Amino acid sequence: MTDLAELVEQRFNEALASGNLLYFPGSISKKDVQGMQFEITFVPSLAKKPVSKSDDNPVKAEKRNPFLPPDPALVVKELEEHRILLNKFSVVPHHILIVTKEFKDQGQPLYPADLYVTWENMVAMGPAALGFYNCGPNSGASQPHKHIQIIPLHIKDGAQPPITALYNEINNPKPSEVYTLHKLPYVHAIMPLDTKFLEEKKDQQEAVMEYLHQMYFGLLDAMFQQIRENTSQTKLSYNFIMTREYMFLVPRSKEIAVLEHDGQQVEHSINCLGYAGMMLAKTEQERAAIEQHPDLFALLATAGIPWAPTE
Repeated sequence: MTDLAELVEQRFNEALASGNLLYFPGSISKKDVQGMQFEITFVPSLAKKPVSKSDDNPVKAEKRNPFLPPDPALVVKELEEHRILLNKFSVVPHHILIVTKEFKDQGQPLYPADLYVTWENMVAMGPAALGFYNCGPNSGASQPHKHIQIIPLHIKDGAQPPITALYNEINNPKPSEVYTLHKLPYVHAIMPLDTKFLEEKKDQQEAVMEYLHQMYFGLLDAMFQQIRENTSQTKLSYNFIMTREYMFLVPRSKEIAVLEHDGQQVEHSINCLGYAGMMLAKTEQERAAIEQHPDLFALLATAGIPWAPTE
C-alpha cells in the first residue's frame, strides 16, 4: 500500500468512527451489454441520506459550501492550490476529492495544475484507481465548487472500470490519437496516454503537467468538433474520466435519464461513473429498471448527445 493510500485509509477509519463520514455499503450486480459488464450498485440507505441541520433551511443550504471551510475530520492532505478531502457520503471506501482551496466553478475546464494533482494522486493511490470530473450543470456534479474525484477500484475485478473493455477493442491504439468506440451510440472521445513517457518523466512535474494539459485540451477540441457536427446545443456539460491508460470525454445534454418499470417512470441521475459503466441505484424500483433495461448504451445516449443520423 502506498503512503497516500495508507493515509487515506487511516483518515477514513478515523472519520467513520467519529461519525464525520458516513459509509453506505451496497450490493453489486452485473449486466452484460455487448461485451461490457455494467456494475449496478444498489444502496437503499442512500435514499435516506441524513440532512445536516444547516440544510434544513433551503436558503442557507443553497449558500453553504462544504469545501469552504472543509470539515477538518475529512481533510487528508494540504497541497499548494488544492486539498485532498474524504467524500463525506461514501459508497466506495477511501473515495477522495481533489478540491481547489479557493472557489473555482465546477463549470470550468481542468487546468494544468488540476490535471497534474489528479494524475499524481490517482497514481499514488495505487494501481487500481480512477479519476473523474463532472463538469457543468448537466454532468451530475453534486457541488458547484470545483472538485475532481478519485476512487479505488476492485483488484479482483481487474482494477479497471467496465468501459475499459471497449477501449481494449481498439486495434493497436496509438498514444495521443483520438478514437471513438463504435458500440457507443452517443458523442464521445477517448485518447490513449503515453504510459512510457509518463513513467519516464514521473519525477519531472512540468513535463507531466504540460503533457496532460495538451492531451486534455486536444480531447476537448475533438469533442467540440463532434458536438458541432451532431447538435446545436451551446451550453456545455461533460464527464471526464482518466485512468493510467486513457482519457475519456462524454458531453451531456441532461443529468437525468428516465426509465420505465412496471408502467411507471423512474428517474436515474447519471454522472461520470455511469459512463464508465458503474451505475448507482437508490431504490428497488430504480435497480430493477436498470437491470431490466434492454440497452443501457441507449439509456446513456438519452442523457448524452446521440450521434446524428448519417445520410
